[in-house]
Amino acid sequence: MFACLYQPAAPDRDVAALLAVAREFSPRYERHRDDLVSIDVSGLDRLIGPPAAIARELRRDADARGMHVHVALAPSRAAALILALARPGMTIVAPGQERESLAAVPVAVLRNFQLSSSLKSQHDDETSKLKIESCLERWGIKTLGEFAALPPADLSSRLGPQALAWQAMARGEDTAPLVPTLPDERFESSLELEWPVEDLEPMSFVLTRLLEPLSTRLERRDRGAAVLHLELRLVSRETNARALQLPSPIRDVRTLRTLLLLDLESHPPPAAVDRVTILIDPTPGRVVQHTLFTRAHPTPEQLSTLLARLGALMGQDRIGAPATVDSYRPGAFRMEPFATEHPSPQPPVPSPQPPAPSRSSTHASSSRSPCPEAAA
Repeated sequence: MFACLYQPAAPDRDVAALLAVAREFSPRYERHRDDLVSIDVSGLDRLIGPPAAIARELRRDADARGMHVHVALAPSRAAALILALARPGMTIVAPGQERESLAAVPVAVLRNFQLSSSLKSQHDDETSKLKIESCLERWGIKTLGEFAALPPADLSSRLGPQALAWQAMARGEDTAPLVPTLPDERFESSLELEWPVEDLEPMSFVLTRLLEPLSTRLERRDRGAAVLHLELRLVSRETNARALQLPSPIRDVRTLRTLLLLDLESHPPPAAVDRVTILIDPTPGRVVQHTLFTRAHPTPEQLSTLLARLGALMGQDRIGAPATVDSYRPGAFRMEPFATEHPSPQPPVPSPQPPAPSRSSTHASSSRSPCPEAAA
C-alpha cells in the first residue's frame, strides 16, 4: 500500500514540513517534487488501522503543521500519485480497483505530472511527450480509461515505448520501484580529551580514532572526502579551525591522517588541545579505469601525501607548476597547483588510409594499359 501527499501551490509552502510528515510515518518515502511525495505505508495497518485511518492520520499531521494537502492511498504507487494530483481531499482505492478509480481522470494529468527519475523511461523526452499529447488529442482520447483501453501493440508501433509507460500509469501499474530519499547525512565526529594534547604523536592516535568510523560511513555511501575540516578547541577556550581542500575524493584513513598531521606541523595550534572535531564535505567516489598499454601512475592518495609533505617542508606558495602570465615584466609567472587526477588516456587516432581500389577500377586500368608484348 502506498500513500501520496500533494500540496497545492501556496505562498507559504514548506518543503521541509512535507518531508517531515512523510518521515514521521515511514522511512521509505520518495520526494518527486517540492510539492509531491510518495510513502510506502505497508504494515501500518497493524499500528494505525485500515487505509482510511492511515489517510486521516496523514491529513491530521499535515493540518497540525499548517499545510493543506491532497491525500491518496492505493495499492500501486502510480495510482496514488495520479489521484493525489487529480482529486482534493482524501482518496482511498481498494485492491484491484486501481484501473477503475483512474478511468474518469482526464488524460491531461499525465502532461502536468512530471515523472521522477525512478519512473522516467530512457525514451522520455519533450519531443515524445508532445507527440503523444498531440496524437491523443487528434484521436479524441480524453480520459485515462480511454487511453488504457487502446491496444498496446498498436500504441507502441505508432508512438513508441514511452506511450506504453504512460499507458501503464493510466492503468494504475507501477513501472519502477520506490527509491527512498535519503536525508542529508552529516559526516562529523568529535572527541573530548581527558588530558590536553600538545604533541603530534598523541594527536595522531586521536585523529585515527575519529577518522576510522567516518571512513567506514563514506565507504558505505560510496563517497569520498572533498574538504576536510579540523576544529581544535584549545585550553585557552579559543578555537583553531583548519580546512584542507583535497585534490581528489579520498577516504583512506592513513592518507587523511597524514594530511592533517602535516597541516598541523605547518600550522601548529598556539596552545594545548582538549577537544577535536572533524567534519567532512562528501563527494561521489572516484571511479578508476586502468589500461593495459600505459605505465602505472601513483595513486591520488600518494600524490596528495607527497604534495602535503613538500608543502610542510618548503611552503605551499613554493610548490606547483609554473604558468606564464600576461604581463610586461620579463620572466613573470605564477604557480598553479599540481593535478593529482590523471586524465584517462585517449585511444590513438588511426591515420586515414587511402581507399582500396575496386575490382572494376582495377580491371579498367589494366584494360587501358596493355602489356608490352601486345603493344609490340
